[in-house]
Amino acid sequence: MTVNNTKRTLAVASAMVVAGTLISVAPATTTTAEAGTVKVKKKTYKQVKKARKRVVRIARSKVGKQYRYGGTGPHAFDCSGLIYYSYRRAHGKRLPRTAAGQNWGTRNVKRKNLKKGDLVFFNGNGHVAIYIGRNKVVHATNPRSGVRIDSLSGYWAPRINGYGRIISKR
Repeated sequence: MTVNNTKRTLAVASAMVVAGTLISVAPATTTTAEAGTVKVKKKTYKQVKKARKRVVRIARSKVGKQYRYGGTGPHAFDCSGLIYYSYRRAHGKRLPRTAAGQNWGTRNVKRKNLKKGDLVFFNGNGHVAIYIGRNKVVHATNPRSGVRIDSLSGYWAPRINGYGRIISKR
């Protein structure tokens, strides 16, 4: 079988067997294939918003858990371990394990454009948190405090190094 460079439309259909008879169901999705690769349609706004909410929900559920250097959960975390765990549980995304690595792999965003689920980097990329809306973040701070929610004002404001986005429509 040879593959040429023409576009082809592939219909993905489901089938089931009922009482020994094969029944086909109408196509579920349509994608465009070009030269052997499958192009997936862009995510909708609702899908992206729902994905961000899942990350925030998982991270918030860990508030009160212990801080442990190198911890990736589910009972103890360090700052980047909380991000690693939340994104992996929310949609299977495998992020780099360190705060600096997580910053390197994200899209830069401006503070005024922050959305739930975006990352906030502090102290020269030595610390990272998940933005949860209303000028607040959830993060694993230190052994005394563990995982908690803090405001981006006050203590943390002068320590902000930048912002990043993992989940986008692209």
